Amino acid sequence: MAAVLEAWAGQGLTISDRRSRMLFVAGEGPDVIAYYAAIGGLAKRWIEVEVKGVPLDLQQTYDEGRGLADAGRPAEHLEWAQVGGEDPGFLPHAAFEAGTRLSPKAVSMIRYADRLRMVPPGRVKPALLCFALVAGIRETNRERFPFLSTGREPAPTGKNSPDQGIDLHSIRQRISSHRKLRVPSAYEIVKPDTDLANYQKLAQANATPIESVLLRLGCSATDDDPAWWNCPRPGGHRNRDARPSLRIRKNEARCGICDKGPLPPAQLVADTLKITPDEAASFIVDLKCATDRPALGYRRPELVAPPRRDTLVTAYISASKPDRFDCVIYDAGIGYRREAVIWRPDTANLPEGVVPLQLRRGDVVTALTVEFQPATAGKAGYWQLSITAPKLAVRALASRVQEIIDGRVVVKDVERVMGARTKVVVAPTELGMDAVGACIGHKGSRLDAAHRLVNMPARGERLEIIPYSSDRQTYLVHAMHPAEAIDVRIRGGNAIVAVSPQQFHNGVGEGGLNAQLAGKLTGLYVEVVTSGTDLDAALTSLEERRKRLREPTGADDRHDAADHR
Repeated sequence: MAAVLEAWAGQGLTISDRRSRMLFVAGEGPDVIAYYAAIGGLAKRWIEVEVKGVPLDLQQTYDEGRGLADAGRPAEHLEWAQVGGEDPGFLPHAAFEAGTRLSPKAVSMIRYADRLRMVPPGRVKPALLCFALVAGIRETNRERFPFLSTGREPAPTGKNSPDQGIDLHSIRQRISSHRKLRVPSAYEIVKPDTDLANYQKLAQANATPIESVLLRLGCSATDDDPAWWNCPRPGGHRNRDARPSLRIRKNEARCGICDKGPLPPAQLVADTLKITPDEAASFIVDLKCATDRPALGYRRPELVAPPRRDTLVTAYISASKPDRFDCVIYDAGIGYRREAVIWRPDTANLPEGVVPLQLRRGDVVTALTVEFQPATAGKAGYWQLSITAPKLAVRALASRVQEIIDGRVVVKDVERVMGARTKVVVAPTELGMDAVGACIGHKGSRLDAAHRLVNMPARGERLEIIPYSSDRQTYLVHAMHPAEAIDVRIRGGNAIVAVSPQQFHNGVGEGGLNAQLAGKLTGLYVEVVTSGTDLDAALTSLEERRKRLREPTGADDRHDAADHR
């Protein structure tokens, strides 16, 4: 593991570069499996392999292993077993030879044994294929890599017996901690946001006892202490299993099957009813709402007030017209229908390389309420919605992050290009608060939830959390994420950022988008160069070129960077 990390850093790579295409060139001997397990754990995927110039598709072999039929769970509990090598005599054993098919009985042994020793073939290609096949077989049960064994280890004395080979699963677990983004150890503390009225209903909803919310969703609890609850989303369970799988802690609920992390009441209702957290908050706060939408023609708008400005709604596209998309939004719970419009320029005025969003009748999108247009003679009133506004990304994130709702974390700025990339700048208002970590959540659960709202329908837009700094140079370094800036030069409204050659593409971004958004956040015109470039000369050249083009260079000109490619 140390060798892989040293080689990784020695090439000037950072953790963000694991998203790039990789090729593992295998050396001699079966111990290359340990190095491959480490690099695969760091990348969190099966990467391409080349053995003596010949490509090897381990992902396909892994998938084959997952699909192999077994003979069912063995009658006796298997604490240890061995695949490959000679029969040790003291362990259940399955032979492995390249090109031969494992029997269902052997597949069962590999799949259900608590611990597995794997003795791979002596040649590199069959050894890697053996590893991928065994990993695929075991993934369907508990997703656990085997021990890389020589077959000469002593008999195990217990489940955690030492000296049974190289624990490939432990390597993968330990190196995966290096995938976590490093956040600043010391944040800049900012003043709290005094205007939290727009989050008031969310705060009230999340303060509601979650047990009462679960009862309204039709759930019941066991008599255990603490109690288990039925999950209100059994459709996501295998065979729609409705057995109690949800636990409550600190007024948050988590289903061991459905959720990565605990959910506050508003998010739980949003996930259950397939609505936005803002709509879920209305459902929770107004006790007259019901989970079942009433029949067509039901008219009781007095039960729920119209949505506030700058809140998230679920918009159902009803028609696509030359200048707009007509859509419908519903009041949470009671189903009162309200007409709305998304103007087509809102989806068409996008930078080069970003495909305009084409919406059709029946599509469902998350939108931000912008302005209500009152009724006029012969025309009913309607809501004007936006799906490109930067505030939509902020609201999607804030609705999931309790620290933003209660003011402990402040969103300082945001820049967004719909369908491509959004950078949200956050800062804490008190010591000891990890603002970036709060927005990302446990195992990325909060950021993933915000992604799902922003990317509905799926667009592949990246949502990045940036720590704030009042120092412009530090702020620019943060804003260049995921690229790691080696050096920065700023003069007036121009900036040169040096990155390693391997990170140049990440620094510039597709179509120059990463540098463009970093420039918008900092009020600078940003140009990215590779390390080793004379930064002073590059900055002078940039100033001369912009002067010839008669472009403004003031630090306050935030729109100037929008034209940068």
